[in-house]
Amino acid sequence: MVDEISTQVARTLSRLWWLPVLRGLLLLILGLLLMAQPTASVQAIVWLFGIFAVVDGVVALVHGLADRGVPGWTWWVVEGLAGVAVGAAVVLWPGPTVRVLFFLFAAWLLVLGVVSILGAVAMSRSRGAGWHWPLAFGLVCTLFALLLIARPQGSLAVFGVLLGLFAFVGGALNVVSGFAVRQVARDLASDPAA
Repeated sequence: MVDEISTQVARTLSRLWWLPVLRGLLLLILGLLLMAQPTASVQAIVWLFGIFAVVDGVVALVHGLADRGVPGWTWWVVEGLAGVAVGAAVVLWPGPTVRVLFFLFAAWLLVLGVVSILGAVAMSRSRGAGWHWPLAFGLVCTLFALLLIARPQGSLAVFGVLLGLFAFVGGALNVVSGFAVRQVARDLASDPAA
């Protein structure tokens, strides 16, 4: 029975480890672009952020749906739907001010943070492997959201740098977590006693 469960967990993890890596790489690219051009036009930042949020939301949705039945999978779906909704709102909303972008971005980060923390708690309760990575990502998202809410700056450069910094840190966490999950899958698959 235990061998069967370990084999099933290893199979699931080895099938899905690349999704956090893909999400992390997208975040890293976004972070580097924004930190390299923090004073880009509002329109460029709006489009970049909006397109990223939609793509990130789709990746989170795929992750959740591919992980159906595993504790915490619904939180990935919620996170994905929130990302697609925020991204669509940003792209379709003509000419928002920087202040509106700050609060929209802060709300999105807060949703990502809370949902990631709840997903990590669900994974932890079911003894899921790698629950600490979504927890770390959720804490980073929540910290950046609270920072934006506490200090809503009107400067486009500050917004670009904060968004870039968040994307870079979040991307690094996702890439590391994906490779950590792959290693757990390999360890489970190679350990006959597990």
